[in-house]
Amino acid sequence: MMNVMEKKKVAHPEIKGLLTLVGSVLLFLCMVSFIHDNPKGNWFGIVGYGIGLGSLWTLGLSAYLVAAYIGWIGWKMLMGGFPQQLKMKTLYFGIGIVSLSMLLNLLTEAGGFSNGFIEKHLFSEIYLSNYPFPHRVVRFNLGGVPLYYLLRDVPTFNLQHLLSNMGVGITFSLTGLMSLILFTNTRVIPLIKDFRIILRDVLKFLRVVIKDFKPTKIKRRKIPPVQKVVAPEVRYMEPPEEKESDLKITTHLEKRRETGKVKTMDTKPYSGTFKRFRLPPLSLLTNAKKIDKPSLKKDLERQAKILEETLLSFGVEGKIGEINCGPTITSFEVHPPSGVKVQKIKVLENDIALNLQAKSIRIIAPIPGKAAVGVEVPSLYPQEVGFKEMLSEYQKEPKKLHIPIMLGQTVSGDNVVCDLTKMPHCIIAGATGSGKSVCINSIVMSILMTARPDEVRLLLVDPKKVELSSYANLPHMIAPVITEAHGAYAALNWLVKEMADRYEMLKRLKLRNITGFNHRRYNPEKEAEMEMQIPRKMPYIVAIIDEFADLMMASSSDLETPIARIAQMARAVGIHLILATQRPSREVITGLIKANFPSRISFKVASRVNSQIILDENGAESLLGNGDLLFLPPGSHNLTRAQGVFVRDQDINRVIDHIESQAGPQYLIKSFDHMAQTDFLTKGSSEGNDDLYSQAHQIITETGTASTTFLQRKLKIGYARAASLMDELEANGVIGSQDGSRRRVLLKKD
Repeated sequence: MMNVMEKKKVAHPEIKGLLTLVGSVLLFLCMVSFIHDNPKGNWFGIVGYGIGLGSLWTLGLSAYLVAAYIGWIGWKMLMGGFPQQLKMKTLYFGIGIVSLSMLLNLLTEAGGFSNGFIEKHLFSEIYLSNYPFPHRVVRFNLGGVPLYYLLRDVPTFNLQHLLSNMGVGITFSLTGLMSLILFTNTRVIPLIKDFRIILRDVLKFLRVVIKDFKPTKIKRRKIPPVQKVVAPEVRYMEPPEEKESDLKITTHLEKRRETGKVKTMDTKPYSGTFKRFRLPPLSLLTNAKKIDKPSLKKDLERQAKILEETLLSFGVEGKIGEINCGPTITSFEVHPPSGVKVQKIKVLENDIALNLQAKSIRIIAPIPGKAAVGVEVPSLYPQEVGFKEMLSEYQKEPKKLHIPIMLGQTVSGDNVVCDLTKMPHCIIAGATGSGKSVCINSIVMSILMTARPDEVRLLLVDPKKVELSSYANLPHMIAPVITEAHGAYAALNWLVKEMADRYEMLKRLKLRNITGFNHRRYNPEKEAEMEMQIPRKMPYIVAIIDEFADLMMASSSDLETPIARIAQMARAVGIHLILATQRPSREVITGLIKANFPSRISFKVASRVNSQIILDENGAESLLGNGDLLFLPPGSHNLTRAQGVFVRDQDINRVIDHIESQAGPQYLIKSFDHMAQTDFLTKGSSEGNDDLYSQAHQIITETGTASTTFLQRKLKIGYARAASLMDELEANGVIGSQDGSRRRVLLKKD
């Protein structure tokens, strides 16, 4: 019996909504057909006339909004739902209606509404006024009679007497605005930001139009009368779209620079060789391609539902929380109930990928700093991360970095911009086609777009001879691009010598690092008295070695020692190393190198072993490729997933041409590839390159025993350094070459 009653009760849940909607329509028609003092003219006769008269007498024109509000409630009920927080919304709506009615009555006081149509369709009053002379006055109650009475007719305590018309207008404008914000649940700060953006775009458009039309007026005076009509048509009818957008952005940035809103390095006064050098403008870069996302919200909701059902089928009642849709990765936050082990969710990686029909997924269990598990799925609409947009946003920030590196964009849409001086050295690994070369180009482009040649110098090693060859003639380069293994060894030894010279400068000036050196109080007379030549400024040096594995396979013992020494000590004097390899094996990234490179960037690699070597944990093997990367910041154990920024080849060529048009190459070394390895040793050839060379020479000549393990025990050093000492002793003719398992022969004692 009870079930039958319940069925009857909910048989037509939309009937209330239908009745409410019909009532609002009838109320609206009664007011629309209302004609003052003409009940027969109303569409619903005397009843309709009375309803319209009561509504318009009470609220005036605001009564139409009341009818619309009632209709909105009826429509919601008819569609099977019910407005949330209806009581509070009705309260806010009532405050807004009162404010609007009071402002309408104040508008009536301003006059100018002697209109026959308004007089017919509103409740109007006619009375005689004796001030300043007897005359007939028609009052149109735009906001209703009661509120008009409160505004003007209440003796002594009417609002006009208490607040004045200006005060009434300001007060009820603010209350109406407040009620609108509360009713629509609008956030004020984002609304103001959106309004500022719209206003800025409108002003930018007007500036561009005015700027374009000024030269046109001048041309019309000089062009013959026959061509006056032709010139504007050629100029404005068919403009190239890409060039026009670049022009607008460049104009906007130039205006921002003039007003001081964007701080760039070009605003500083410079002197010396590069006094007239200017950084490349943003107009040389191409805008990123945007892809429409018509049904993104529905697709994400569908994926979230599938994810919940998949977890539930394996006994995990997880609830989907926040969803972050990045350029190429969408991250779902799963909140498991208490008592569920996160490892239970992590082992479901392949099952979730199967149900979501995803190429590969990555599970973060748990998300650092949150009580949730992250499930990263490839986005349905992958987007390109534009280098131009990232650089533009960086230029708008007030705080500038010493050497900014644009890496990409995270899953949540945040830009990953790092300071190379804080990293301070980095290893980049990734399989062929994963985006490693694009990342290296983006690093070089970040330096070229933000640093002058007297601020940052580049040293590039490219065994493949084609990846970095286009940068060879830049004024930032220390030497032409190095392509040979012995040239890389000579360049690294030159860096070791440069590092030692810079430390000697800091020691004599009693300074700690390159920042203190460049910002010191310059005293040319005192510094001229010192034995060595001290420059006014010390530029940063960034050495990038591509295909590091090929060089290590050629001569690992020669490269490992100078790389380790530079990585251990060179940060304070502004020398930074970036190594890139497509084979992150233990033979390439040795323990000595890995310990001194705290920052790592990994693209998609072949196996979990490679991921463990480069990142010390799994995850890089399940990346998507094409710029999908994991970044390990210095001093952190939490990986950051991002989509690498994309730089087009034509953009690189345009920037290079712009820089080369201002300054030619300023090489410090003519060529490392055409020099002998011993040209850059810190000591003479008879003394060796290592600080322990003299001790090793003395031990071997006194004992007559020449072996690597013997030097390890006596000097208490590692195998790599001991082997390097043995190679130097052999090169200087102290000991003979190794012949199989036989002992080395001592050739000379002096």
